[in-house]
Amino acid sequence: MIGRNENAMGPSRISIPRSYDASPERVFRAWTDPASVKAWLAMGGEARIDARPDGLFYIGMPFERGVHPHYGRYLRVEAPRLLEFTWVSESTRGKESVVTIEFTPRGGKTDLRITHEGLPDEDMAGKHVAGWTHFLDALDGRFAASHA
Repeated sequence: MIGRNENAMGPSRISIPRSYDASPERVFRAWTDPASVKAWLAMGGEARIDARPDGLFYIGMPFERGVHPHYGRYLRVEAPRLLEFTWVSESTRGKESVVTIEFTPRGGKTDLRITHEGLPDEDMAGKHVAGWTHFLDALDGRFAASHA
């Protein structure tokens, strides 16, 4: 298995905590099940997911007048506590970045921390904070809707 390519990564890093009213297994599955990823992360676009070490993913998010492609390779898949994968898109300026998601159980809920390293600069880091916040909110909406 090939690990991170530190030479291809930018210098910026972000980290966002979130808590979900769902078990770590459910939250983890939301990140690894293709139908789930298609619904909340790909915004109904395309999602090809092979969530295993060295497995690849492709997410085609509808965006203004086209598709905003994102792709990468899973580095670590440790259900239901950790996911780590490379992340490449136009918004990383073609540089390989690494996303690590930690899932921690807390009294029937899940504390999640997403860390995105290797972003090309502070401007793109700020845009990724906004983007990940939007998608983490969308994921929260999926769990809230399932309780209704």
